[in-house]
Amino acid sequence: MEKDNNTEGGKKIVSVVLPALNEEKGIKKVLDGLREAADHVKQEFEIIDHVEIIVVDDGSTDRTAEIAEEVKDVSVVRQAKNGGYGHAIKTGFSRAHGDWLVFLDADGTYPPSFLVDLVREMIETDADIILGSRLSGQKTGMPMVRKTGNLFFAHLLSWITGKKITDTASGMRILKKSALSELDKLPDGLNYTPAMSTSALHRMLDIREIPMPYDERVGGSKLNPITDGLRFLWTILRTAHRYNPMKMFGLLGAICLVVAIVLGISPLAYYIRVQRVEDWEIYRLTTVIVLAVAGINIIFFGVVSNIIMAAIHRLPPYRNSILAKLLLRPFVIRHLWFAGIILMIAAPALNYEGLYTYFTTGKVYLHWSYTLTGSMLFLLGISLVLWGSLVRVVEGVRLRLEEKKAQHGP
Repeated sequence: MEKDNNTEGGKKIVSVVLPALNEEKGIKKVLDGLREAADHVKQEFEIIDHVEIIVVDDGSTDRTAEIAEEVKDVSVVRQAKNGGYGHAIKTGFSRAHGDWLVFLDADGTYPPSFLVDLVREMIETDADIILGSRLSGQKTGMPMVRKTGNLFFAHLLSWITGKKITDTASGMRILKKSALSELDKLPDGLNYTPAMSTSALHRMLDIREIPMPYDERVGGSKLNPITDGLRFLWTILRTAHRYNPMKMFGLLGAICLVVAIVLGISPLAYYIRVQRVEDWEIYRLTTVIVLAVAGINIIFFGVVSNIIMAAIHRLPPYRNSILAKLLLRPFVIRHLWFAGIILMIAAPALNYEGLYTYFTTGKVYLHWSYTLTGSMLFLLGISLVLWGSLVRVVEGVRLRLEEKKAQHGP
C-alpha cells in the first residue's frame, strides 16, 4: 500500500471510536482519560489538528449512552438494537472524519493514555495499521485461559503468514482510513479484530505492534473463551484458505505422507529381513496406499489452489510455503508428468508375471502384495500426470496475466 504522503503536509484528524454495550460502570473514566490523552496528542504533535471521540452505544440497556453524552466533546451514536462489536466499530468509522482511525474498548482494559503512543508510532513509521500488543512483555491482567488462547492464535497466524505477530485480537489500534478499502469485508462480531489482523497480513499491509499494558475489565466479560475462541480460529483459517491454501493443504498432505512412510517402515524391514510379506500385513499396507495417494492429491490440490488465488489477489503463489516453493520450481513443473509416467510404467512392470498368466490362463498366481504395490504406483503415477498437466496450465495462465499487467498496468 502507498505511504501517506500527507504526513509532511496538511494537518491530520484522528478519530477515536469506542464500541460500548452496557458499560455504565467504566465508560466515564475511559472517556475522561481519552480527553486528556487527546489534549496531549494535540500538544505534542503539531501535525494533529483535531482528535474526535465517538461512542457507539450498541443497544445498551443501562445508562451507558446517557453517561457518555454528559462528557464534553464526545459524540454519541445510539443504535436501537445490538449489532455486534464489529458492527459498532464500522458504524463509528462511517461517522468519523479522521485520516487516522483509532478504536478501543470502553471497559477500561486498555489505557486511554496509550493513544499518544499509537499516534507517535504512526507518525514515525507511517505504517498502515499499528496495534497495541497485550502480550509483548508489558504488564497484563489477562486471565490465563484467554492468554493461552491468544498466544495460540498469534503463533498460528504467524506460521500461516510468515510474519511474526504477538496479539491477533488486540482491541486498541490505529489505522489509516485508506487502509480500510484494502481489507476484506470484516465481520460484525467479536472476531472483528482477528479478522482485521489476518486480512492485513495476507494483503501484505504494513502492520506493526508496540507493547501495551492491559488491565482486567470493569464488570463481567462479554467474551466466551470457547465459542468466541472457535470463531476466532475459524476466521483465521478461512482467511488463510482464501489467500494461502497451500499452507494448510501442504501440511495436511505432508502429514498423510509421513504417516504412510512410518506405517510402511515395519513391513518393508520385515520383507528385507525374511523376503516375505505376511497376509496379516494387508491391512497396514492398504492404509499406507490410501494415505500416500491422498497425501499427494491433497498437496497438489493446495499447489493449484495457491496459483489460482495468487492470480486473483496478485500475490506470489509460493509465499510463506517451503513446499510450494519447491513444487513450483520450473524444473519440477516441467517434469511432474514424466515422473508420473515412470510410476505408471513401473506398475505393470512389477506385475508382468501376473498379467501374463492372467491373459494366457485366465488365472492369477502372483502374491497379492505385488498387485497392491502396483496399484499404489499406478494411482500415484496418474495423479502426478494429471496434477502436473493442470499445474502447467494454471501457472501458464497466471504468468500471462502477470505479463499483461506489466504491459498495460493494473
